[in-house]
Amino acid sequence: MLISTVAEHLAPQQTGYAMNSPLLFGLLDKFDADHYYEILDVNPANQFQLDYFARVHCKLYLPGCGQQLLEIDMEKLDTQTKINRALVKNLQLYKNNKANLNLIMLWDLPNYLDTRLLNEVVQFLLQHTNDNVMLHIYIQTRESMPELPGNYTFQSDNKIWVENNSNNSTPCPMYYKEALQKILSPFMVQKGVLLSNGLQEYLLKRQ
Repeated sequence: MLISTVAEHLAPQQTGYAMNSPLLFGLLDKFDADHYYEILDVNPANQFQLDYFARVHCKLYLPGCGQQLLEIDMEKLDTQTKINRALVKNLQLYKNNKANLNLIMLWDLPNYLDTRLLNEVVQFLLQHTNDNVMLHIYIQTRESMPELPGNYTFQSDNKIWVENNSNNSTPCPMYYKEALQKILSPFMVQKGVLLSNGLQEYLLKRQ
């Protein structure tokens, strides 16, 4: 397993709760041991994630860029060149050394990004994807959500460990499928399932 990451350390697991993620593990369980995969996870590197993917012949891109993307001010990025420069800096994907991503894991980050920025992130990532790339996300479905995106880490029993990063709440955009597909175009929803904690889990495929 190769790793491309800007994380400074491997963070220990803190207090949280475990949840099922049937669409994500349903996809990962189908990964062929003889196939090579390239995977982008926007979370920082952590030991649980590395242990899980050690079984897969893959390259992991781990930019740990969620917080940095949240801090981008689209009003200041008034040209496409400035937008691209900001995304290269945060996602650590380069034009002269393109990735060939099979899977992109954004977790719950789409709930928090400005819709224009979210679309720009998708368009930027498309330059670094396989034709059959899959996009995995969690969408909040309640009127309010935690003020900050959560931390999501893999467990050995095919569950995801969730940690909230804030005790405060903020209004939720509550994206419906049609609005989500418009923002994330050309990705289209392939499967969706409502989880017991109120997250809507989606797998989207590039069209």
